[in-house]
Amino acid sequence: MTQYIIKTPRPEDVQGISAAIIKQNDLLEQYFKTVQTGFTPITTWEGFKNLCRAGSIRSYYKVGDQLQCKRGSATLTWDIVHIGDVEDTGGNYVILQMHDCFPDGTLEFDQREAIFLAKTELAAGTYHFTTVTSGITDTNWTDSTKSGWTKTWQFTTTKTIPKGGQICFSKGMEWNTDLSTLSISTYSKPADTTALETVAMTLGTGGTDLATLGTVNHAQRICYGYNRWSQSNLRQWLNSSAAAGAWWSPQNDFDRPPRYATSEGFMNGLDSDFLAVVAKSNLITDINKISDSGGHDTTQDLFFLPAMVNINGGNNFYDSPGSAVQDIEDTVVWDYYTKFRRDGKTGINTEQDDNRRKYKQGSSTEWSWWERSPGCASACYVRYVSDGGRAWWGRGAFVWGGVAPACRIE
Repeated sequence: MTQYIIKTPRPEDVQGISAAIIKQNDLLEQYFKTVQTGFTPITTWEGFKNLCRAGSIRSYYKVGDQLQCKRGSATLTWDIVHIGDVEDTGGNYVILQMHDCFPDGTLEFDQREAIFLAKTELAAGTYHFTTVTSGITDTNWTDSTKSGWTKTWQFTTTKTIPKGGQICFSKGMEWNTDLSTLSISTYSKPADTTALETVAMTLGTGGTDLATLGTVNHAQRICYGYNRWSQSNLRQWLNSSAAAGAWWSPQNDFDRPPRYATSEGFMNGLDSDFLAVVAKSNLITDINKISDSGGHDTTQDLFFLPAMVNINGGNNFYDSPGSAVQDIEDTVVWDYYTKFRRDGKTGINTEQDDNRRKYKQGSSTEWSWWERSPGCASACYVRYVSDGGRAWWGRGAFVWGGVAPACRIE
């Protein structure tokens, strides 16, 4: 009879094999995941994109993992905030969002706008105007005993305003500012920041009504800027690679350059291999029902701000929680904002959440930061995340806020 000798591993051999397998798995995991500063799980961004295309990104990455790229000398850290499926191809897409706010400073969503754009040359002389207050129900704006926004104002110029020039208030104001204390500045074109002249403004109906020569802007847009994402200063800046002072151009008749118009576009200085894999996102964003007619815009953006629903803040209601939903704004809740909820729960959380708190990158200074959703019951208020991570808030578009943009790779 033939004898077979079977050698079974000794206990110490099994332990050694097991330890070796665990070590190998750990090494693979360390290779494919970000575990320390400066260590990238894939050697190129193209490799990361290829994992997405293959539909295997979840095998190596998870929501909450971090990736980095350079913008000039600065290092930007991005969180994986959502992983989704591309049904047509069987691949994946990944949404990245900056972990903290853009480090160079807070930025306006949109600058205060002009009163009027000259469609034809306006000769020196006397003109008058009444700002538009349609749709506003707040009597602080519409009651002439409380504010001057419904009153008629006149001014006299001594210099011709060329075709394409603008008429503006000479300085910023609040809704309750006594407009009689303001003056008028005229500009040769929207990009100009040096006025042709500044003249006095008084109550009166003397001279030519500007409304007979073109369109007078809405009071809230003049006072606090415009809350329409598709025409915002921030959207234009985020999606530009132009050099300093070259990225801004007017997006509507009343658009004015923001304070950061002299800087370079956000994409200027970003790693070229990172930019090469960023895909355009098809975004749906609400439009206000005050200066506009509601509904939504569809834009294609490389870099963008989250909508309120993306950060688990609920749908964008017309006025306040409980009223009618404004429209069909982006419906995808990014997993990062449910997975890491401070209270461990799931579902909508509009109130404080440490997970939504962001800081000036590289500091312990907490900043509130912009969303792209408008406050639909105004022409000027934009949703933002307040200190403490509350999602349901709105403020004037001209305010300086933190910026934590997102992008898509697929």
